[in-house]
Amino acid sequence: MLPSLPQDLKNRLLAAGVKDDASLYAALDADPALRAAYQAWLFDSVTHAFAATKSREELLELSDHVPLLTSDDFTNTVQRAIDKALDMGDYETAEALRQRLEALKEIRAMKAYERQAPLARAVIAFVQAADEESARRAFETHRALLDSDEAEKLLAEDFEAQDDKARTHLRRRAELLRQLREA
Repeated sequence: MLPSLPQDLKNRLLAAGVKDDASLYAALDADPALRAAYQAWLFDSVTHAFAATKSREELLELSDHVPLLTSDDFTNTVQRAIDKALDMGDYETAEALRQRLEALKEIRAMKAYERQAPLARAVIAFVQAADEESARRAFETHRALLDSDEAEKLLAEDFEAQDDKARTHLRRRAELLRQLREA
């Protein structure tokens, strides 16, 4: 996926005793200049690989192999590249990067969702249901998880509302969860 290391960087890593991931991390921790050179190569390589993707599937595969791709630093760098392309009047490049960035943001959200515990996912599905009927269906779908004190506690303690409308929505969902559990 990524190009080979430049020979000079490869030689520096070999001279530092790098043989595997553990020794790579140790060498990078021990030598800030080597770490900077390696990170610059990695970031540049990932940026080129990102720009070369042709589909969401390729982007997903790349993000599976290169976690740096889903970092805030990387997405901020892509946004700056889009802004620069627009400033230069290169609208085609800007649009191509924008489309990839949007797909990458969706992938990031999907991966974040997949990392969540099943209970949290069930509570989120219940809270984000479009209406009360959809919330009832979400409860039935996730009854084994939502019909618990832990679900009520998670909803009460871990969900924050940003405005009055959201606070009202959360309060109503908490009330509905209690009603459904008591039924």
